[in-house]
Amino acid sequence: MTKSVERLLVVNPEVLEKAVSSVGAFFEPLSRIDKAALGAEHLDAAKSIGRAELLQKYVSLEGKKLLEIGSGFGANLATWIKHFGVDGYGLEADGEGFNTSFAASRQLLSDNGIDPSRIIAGVGEKVPFEDKSFDIVYSANVLEHTQDPQRVLMEAVRVLRPGGILHFEMPNYLSYFEGHYMILQPPILFRGMLPLWVRLYRRDPVFARTLQTAINPRWCRRTLARVDQAYPIQLLSLGEDVFLERLSNAFRFEKPTVAGKIGWLVKLIQRANRRNWIGHMIVALQGHYPIYMTVLRK
Repeated sequence: MTKSVERLLVVNPEVLEKAVSSVGAFFEPLSRIDKAALGAEHLDAAKSIGRAELLQKYVSLEGKKLLEIGSGFGANLATWIKHFGVDGYGLEADGEGFNTSFAASRQLLSDNGIDPSRIIAGVGEKVPFEDKSFDIVYSANVLEHTQDPQRVLMEAVRVLRPGGILHFEMPNYLSYFEGHYMILQPPILFRGMLPLWVRLYRRDPVFARTLQTAINPRWCRRTLARVDQAYPIQLLSLGEDVFLERLSNAFRFEKPTVAGKIGWLVKLIQRANRRNWIGHMIVALQGHYPIYMTVLRK
């Protein structure tokens, strides 16, 4: 981490080592990226700042009560509480396979002078808060790992106050890139397709079988229509505008590891992308990456 980022967030070596030895070590053989880089990325305050700036296109963060579903190692929450004045809470799974991130995230908050009990053990399918508790419900790269994505969205909207904003970042499996394996892919049209595809890269397909590969813009619209029957909502965006803006200008990758894998491809596209015709074509085919689902609760 650079000195400027260190000033934003206190990350002690013990927390960093937990991230490297858990999520970093898990994804290293899948993505072929060094585990130290992957672990550090999960604690990158600069990435959290960028996410906050994107979220603030829809809602001011100052003083807002926010829930992050799948708060991971706590970098978003700690950064947003310290530097954006958010009244933030996190929901992170605990127990076998998750105890590292849950314990480490509480330690990260404590190291930054924040009450660690703001991170609560739980899962998105059963959010342990009452109806209309939050102004913002946020989640990044979590929905594809859940058992019941529709239920997670239903719960997220349930705990939103009227006028509140839901903002979920997720992969688009109609797109050209798979962010866990860091590989190019064709549009995934059925669940068994991704495990077969990653085998061509000589990657372990077991993890691919756990992913919710039905997630794409069509799925989002269908699912939100079901949510709307229980809780009136308005879809504001699926991130098409962000994708077009990034592709027409200097493309800013949220993760440096992604830039290292497909930065060359984006540069080639940008050279040929007069008037952003390639970007508009990708959006028309519903292949933009990632999806930023932003919803207003009425």
